Amino acid sequence: MSSSKIITVFGATGAQGGAVAESLLSSGSFSVRAITRNPESDKAKALKGKGATVVKASMDDAESIAGAVEGSYGVFLVTNYWEYNDKEREVRQGKAVADACKKAGVSHLVYSGLELVKEITGRNCDHFDGKGEVEKYLDSIGLPNTSVRVSFYYENFLSFSQKNEDGSYSIAFSMNGPMDAVSVKDVGPAVAAIFSKPEEFIGKKIGLSGDRKTLKEYCDLVTKLTGVSMTYIKMLNDDYAKLFPGSDDLAAMFHYYEFGNPVRDISLTKKLNPNAKSFTEWVTENKALF
Repeated sequence: MSSSKIITVFGATGAQGGAVAESLLSSGSFSVRAITRNPESDKAKALKGKGATVVKASMDDAESIAGAVEGSYGVFLVTNYWEYNDKEREVRQGKAVADACKKAGVSHLVYSGLELVKEITGRNCDHFDGKGEVEKYLDSIGLPNTSVRVSFYYENFLSFSQKNEDGSYSIAFSMNGPMDAVSVKDVGPAVAAIFSKPEEFIGKKIGLSGDRKTLKEYCDLVTKLTGVSMTYIKMLNDDYAKLFPGSDDLAAMFHYYEFGNPVRDISLTKKLNPNAKSFTEWVTENKALF
């Protein structure tokens, strides 16, 4: 039976927020208030069926945010830069939720944040920098918070790869060195563990990772484990930045991954979620997707 402590989950029908909501529900330690703009969606109905209270709200509407967090012990916040390709909008959303949490007396906000890359490498990286600005704001207003900095998703090897006519795959990025990655589904149990131990994690920035390999090594593993060829195409960073709308932001991210020394901790991730998968384990379990 769930305790009376409510965790409000923004983005509850998305990949990351959904993983968090389901893990909190499975833990039995909290009641879950799932926030969505469309309570009638299949994903919202599925969460309701699993015991969540589904509430309609928008991060662009301060009044609905206030109602969403009222009475909550904790809040999980993930914002989606790529929905609008608008850093300032993402920052406004993050600050609006932070202000509502502060006013409502929320005891613990777990934020899906990232580093402020511009201050580290000198290059704009909007989908990181907006989250970095929100991280700073959370600390500046004295809101008890933990930031989880999530690595590149394993699932991106499916969404970013191109299927060739012969059934093989190729994937083009712009870095040579190793890169941390994790399954988005493994983020949920880690966040649930953080909520369960606030005294240990409030005030900390935590980098989540399930594995660390070069992109060629990741692709070679897909080939070895699935029997379907996946080839890594290494591009120059400047060329990748011109490839498609938004690729300049991804190029800045890859540059940061390679030269900015981001802190991602596989051992801590495994401590928070003992079932967090290596890339080998994830590919083996998901062969049918390739």
